Parts: sequence; C-alpha cells; structure tokens
Amino acid sequence: MRTLLDALRNKVLLAYVAIYAAALWQLSRQPDFEPAEAIAILALVGVLFSLLALLFTRKVEALPLAVRSPGAELAVLLLWMLPLAAFLVWGLGALRSSFPNEPAQSLAMAAAKLAMVVVIPGLILLRGWHYKVSELAPVGVRWKQIKPALWMSLAGLLMQGVLGRGLRDLSQAQVPIWVAVVAVPLALVWLALEVGLVEEFFFRVLLQTRLARVFGSELSGIIAASALFGLVHAPGLYLRTAVTGEALGASPSLGSALAYSIVITSVSGIFLGVLWSRTRNLAVVVIVHAAADLIPNLLPFLKAWHLA
Repeated sequence: MRTLLDALRNKVLLAYVAIYAAALWQLSRQPDFEPAEAIAILALVGVLFSLLALLFTRKVEALPLAVRSPGAELAVLLLWMLPLAAFLVWGLGALRSSFPNEPAQSLAMAAAKLAMVVVIPGLILLRGWHYKVSELAPVGVRWKQIKPALWMSLAGLLMQGVLGRGLRDLSQAQVPIWVAVVAVPLALVWLALEVGLVEEFFFRVLLQTRLARVFGSELSGIIAASALFGLVHAPGLYLRTAVTGEALGASPSLGSALAYSIVITSVSGIFLGVLWSRTRNLAVVVIVHAAADLIPNLLPFLKAWHLA
C-alpha cells in the first residue's frame, strides 16, 4: 500500500499522465485516429506487461551496476540525443538513398545505429569516467538470471500472434513453413543486435539508470526514459512519416507527431524499463525486445535477406 501511495505521489509520473492525456486529446481530434486503440495499448503494453515484469522478476537478484557521476553523465547523454535525433531524421534517409538494395541497406543502417547509439555514447562514458564494460552494462546468462526473459518473450510473442498482423502477413505472402521456421532464430539474432541492443543499451542501461539516480526514484527513471525514448522519434514521425509507416497520415503536424510519440511510442518503453530496473541485466531486456518485435518483423526480414 505504501509503495502504491508513493507511486501516486510521484511528480514525474503525474507529469507523464498529464502529458499523455493532453497528447491523446490532440490525436483524438484527427478523424483517422482511434483513441480506444491507444488506450488499449497503454493498458496492455504499459500496465499489464509491467505487472508481468514485476511478477516474473520477483525472485531475481539484480546484477551489480556502477554509476560514477550520475548528474554529469546524464547531461552528456542528453546532449548526445541532439545529434542522435538528427541522425534518425536525416542520417537514416541518406543511408537508404546510398544503399537502395537489400540486404546492403539493412547492414548499413544497423552498423550506423550501433555506432551512434551504442559505440559512441558507450566509449564516452567508458573513457570519461573509467568504467569497465561489465560495470557499464552487466550481462548475466545463468538460468535464474535469464529466466524472466523467457516468460516475457513468450508473453510478447503471444500478444503479437493474437493481436498483431504479422502472422496474417506471412500467410498472405505464402511463405513456406520450413522457411519461416529456419528464419526465426536468424531473425531473432538480427533483431537482438539491430533493435534490442541499440535501443536498450542507450535508453535503459545508460539513460534510465542515470535518470533514476538523479531523481532518486526508479519509477521516475522508468517514466522519464520512456518519454525521452518516444520524443526522440518525433522528428522522424514528422518529417519521414511515409518511411516510418506510422498511422499519422501523409503530412502530420509537428504537434501530432509529438503527441503520437508519447501516446504510442513511449508506452512500449515502460515495461522494458521495469525489467531493466528489476534485473540490471542487459541480456534480459535485449532478448525480450527482440522477441516482442519478432513476428511483425519476420516477413520484412525474409524479404530483406532474399529468403522469401
């Protein structure tokens, strides 16, 4: 009860709820936007999956994690988000033009994202504050440490299988079952590197950890990192809507892009933030993120690598 009361008094959480409500109202004015669908995503991904993360990690001991200077390190990471946002808007577009054919395009974009979101900020903290890699991003692969990833991955696969359109797209594309089965582990490894490691290392391991230390609250760190994760996508949603494929129409306003980044994009970071906070295990959040993205990205993976 005391934990619940503390959460309800959390200023960062209250601010996020107010911003979310305002963003949802902004989007509800658009004729093609379904507020009920957004609320369902919040309930399922933001709330239910966060509760599952708490359930599956109740007997897990978090790995040790060092933070030398949270305020200074956070300031550096927030400054780095400016060139990172520019890269997401213009850099990825330039790569698509330079590498129009697959799989060269996917390889080039993955290498660039790993450099911008993992290697460079990681080296800045490693060199600037004399971390070891194991201190900066702890990884545990023993069964007890990795078990939460299995259960949360199964939950993510079940959600996508029932509610997503990935399986239907595979069926309509008439992909042979044996091809899909063979491609699953390959796609999972690819997504773990190209999406899981990229997003989880920066937004959870680096950013959320330091936000939590500065705020003095794990919940504040989770919420703030999730909001920043959403907002860094807003410029791309505004300028490259046709490429991102999000349901914003052909020419969304900047306000609509910002609202969408909060209502839809930020929500997915909440339960992953809970997982990271409870385990401090990079392997767990990377595996879960990759598994959650597996079904909707399996057909694009097959096409990109000329497997279907």
